[in-house]
Amino acid sequence: MVFIQTFVFSRWDAAPAEDEPAHGFFMRLAELEGSVSMTTFANWNDLEVNRVATNQLMETLERHPMPPQWFERLRFNTPLRDGDGYILRGHRLPYHQIRFGPRRWCPGCIHESPHHRGWWEVESIRHCPIHGVELETRDEGGTLVPWSWLGFGYSRDGYALGRQLPSRDDAAPFACYLLGRFGWLEPTSAPLLDAISIPDVIDYCEFVGRFLENPPVRKHPAIGQQSADIGFRALCGDRGDLAEAFRAWHRRYRSGYKARGVMPHFSWGYPKLSFLSKSLRATVQRAFQEAAVFEAEGYDRRVRDEDFDVEFMPRREIAKKLNIEPRAVELLAREIGVLQKARERRTVAADALDTIAEYKKRLIGIREVAKRLGVHQDAIRHLVHAGYLTVFTGLNPGRRAGGRYSPEQVDAVLKRIDELPVTGSPAYGLTLHTYRMRNGLVPGEVAVACLKGDIVICEKRSDVPGFKRLMVHTDAKRKRHSFTRSDETMTMGEAQAILNLTYETVFILVKQGHLVEVERSPRQVLISRSAVETFAAGHAKASDFGHGIGVSGHAVTWRMQREGVQPVVKFVKGGKHVDTVFRRSDVMRVYGLANDPTALEDARVDRFWEIIVPEAAKVCPYLTFPPKLPPSGQRVWNSSRGMSAHFQYDPSLGEIHIKLSARGERRNFWFDLNTEDYVVSIKEMLGVFDQIVKEATERQNAKTREWWSRRKG
Repeated sequence: MVFIQTFVFSRWDAAPAEDEPAHGFFMRLAELEGSVSMTTFANWNDLEVNRVATNQLMETLERHPMPPQWFERLRFNTPLRDGDGYILRGHRLPYHQIRFGPRRWCPGCIHESPHHRGWWEVESIRHCPIHGVELETRDEGGTLVPWSWLGFGYSRDGYALGRQLPSRDDAAPFACYLLGRFGWLEPTSAPLLDAISIPDVIDYCEFVGRFLENPPVRKHPAIGQQSADIGFRALCGDRGDLAEAFRAWHRRYRSGYKARGVMPHFSWGYPKLSFLSKSLRATVQRAFQEAAVFEAEGYDRRVRDEDFDVEFMPRREIAKKLNIEPRAVELLAREIGVLQKARERRTVAADALDTIAEYKKRLIGIREVAKRLGVHQDAIRHLVHAGYLTVFTGLNPGRRAGGRYSPEQVDAVLKRIDELPVTGSPAYGLTLHTYRMRNGLVPGEVAVACLKGDIVICEKRSDVPGFKRLMVHTDAKRKRHSFTRSDETMTMGEAQAILNLTYETVFILVKQGHLVEVERSPRQVLISRSAVETFAAGHAKASDFGHGIGVSGHAVTWRMQREGVQPVVKFVKGGKHVDTVFRRSDVMRVYGLANDPTALEDARVDRFWEIIVPEAAKVCPYLTFPPKLPPSGQRVWNSSRGMSAHFQYDPSLGEIHIKLSARGERRNFWFDLNTEDYVVSIKEMLGVFDQIVKEATERQNAKTREWWSRRKG
C-alpha cells in the first residue's frame, strides 16, 4: 500500500499576525511540529526548499484547510515573485528592492511578539520605524541567524534575539513613511513623494540621500545605512526645501567654487541623474540648478517652491525676439538683475522679456552721457574700464549704431561726484580742465582719479554739470586776476577790501610809500601783502573811528587837528573819493579809549560773514570781500567798478542792509540776524547779484557795439 501525504503540517493552532508574511508563518508552524531546522523539516516532508521561496511556501500553506482570511492576510503581507519583481501589499517592487538574505529583525519587535514582519524584507528599510534601532542580522555572539533556524525568540547558540526597547515617535521617518504607504502604519504626507509609486520613492530617497551624505567624489558611492533617511528628510518638504538641502551641501563642500554651468558644482550627482526615472529627474535637476544659481549668484533669500515654476529662455531666443545679439541680452539682463549665468543655457527668466525691452529703450548714447557728466567723450571709455559705466553693444545687429549707456549708471556717477569730500582750500583750486592741461593728462584719467579719491577737491561749482563742477586742489594759491603772482602780493582791489578805503586813497598810500609796490603792469598793480596787513593793523579812516565813537568822521578830524595830530592821508576839498586816514594809536590816545572803536564784535555778524564770503566766491567770484565787516559798513566792488554793494549793520535792529548798484540799476536787500534761517536767502540774493551784473554787462556791451558801429559808419 502506498501512503500519500496530503498536509505538511499536522497542527495550525496559531493564527498569523497582522503583519506576518507566509515564510515567517511557515517557520512558526514548522517549529510547532517539533523541528528545529527548516532543512530537516523540508527533507522530512519531501519539500525542495533551499531558499526563502515565498511563492512555493504560500502554495504549500494554501493546501491546508485553514481559514480563508488567514491566506488573504498572508498573501497580502508576503513579497510574492511576479515576473521581474515582487508584489507586496498591492505594490509592485523591482527585484533589487526586496532582500531575503541575510535574515533581519528588530529586537524590540521580537521582544513584543516573536514573529517575522513582512516589511523586514524591504531592503531600503534599515531602521525600525517603531523603535528607531537598526535592523540586526547577527546574534549577541556575532553569528548570522540563517533562515534554516526556525526560532524567533533565540538563536541557535541560545542568545535572545529580542530585548525590551522603548517606542519612539520620531524614529526612522523614511521607514514610517513607507510603512504608511504600505498600510502597516498610519499614513504620513510628503508632497514630493505622495503622488509617485513606492519603488520610485525608494530610488528617489536613496539617490538624494546618497548624494547629500558624501563629499565630492569622482565615482558615485554605495548606498549607506542612512542614505534613505537623509534623502527622505530632504524630500519630505516642498521643492524649495530640496534645493536648500543641495544648497547646504554646496556651502559645505563647494564654498567659493567658480564654474560655469551646474554640472561641475555637484560632483557625481548631476551627471548621474540618469539613475532616476524621467518623472523624477526633472525635479532633482531643477533643484540642483536653483541651488547652484542661488549660491553662485550670492542670493541672500532661501529658495522657494514657486521658483521652480519660473520659465527660463535661452539667450538666443530672447535675442531673436528683441532683435539684438545674444551678448547684448546677457549684458542687459545682468544690469537689471535677471541674469543667472550659473544656470545652464537657460539663463534669463521668460517673464523678464518685457523688462529687458523697456530697459533697452531707455539707454542713451555717448554724446548724451558726455553732456550729462560734463566730460569729453573720450573719457567715457576710461569710466567703462574702471567699472563705473557699462557699454551695451550689439543692440542693432547689422548696423553700426555705437554703444549705449545706462542713465541709472550715469546718475550713479553724478551722485559719486556730489559725494566727493571737499577737503582742500578754495583759494588753491583750479578747474579740472586747467589742471589736466597743466599736467598733460587725458580727460578720462583725471575723471577716474577724482572718483577714486586720488585727487583732492577744494570746491564744487553749481553752474556747470558733472566733472566740470570740480575745482582741484593745487600747490599754488588761486589768483583770480592773475595766475602768475605769488601769495605774498595782492591787487589794489584786494587792498581796498582789507583796508576799507577807496581806490584813490590806496593809490595815494602806494605813491607815498606806505604800501610797498611790488610789480606794475598795464593790467594790474601788485603790492606787498604784508605791508597792507601791517598798515591795516595800525591805521583806519576817520569815518570808521567816528562810527565806533558815535560821532561823524569830520568831528574826529577836527578833534585830531586841534590836538595837533596830522592824518596819514588827508581829504582835500574838491578831491574825489579820498579818505582821511589816522593812526589807531593816535585816535585812541586822544579820545582816551582802551578798545579799538573800529572793531565790530558781534557773533551774529561774524556768522553771517562766514556764510556769505565763501558762497559769494562761488557765485560772484568777481567781488572782493574784507575779512570782517567794519562797524561803519563796507562797499564791495567788482574789478571793473561797474557794480558795487554796500553792506551796513544796524545793531539796534540786529539787521544787515545791502544796497546794490550796477550800471544804473539799484536794488535793496536786508537780513534779520536774530534768526538763523537766511542761508537760502543769501544764495538767492547772490544769484540776483550775478544776474544783474550779467544783464548790466550785456547792456554795456550792446552800447559799445552800437558806438563802434556808428563810428565805422
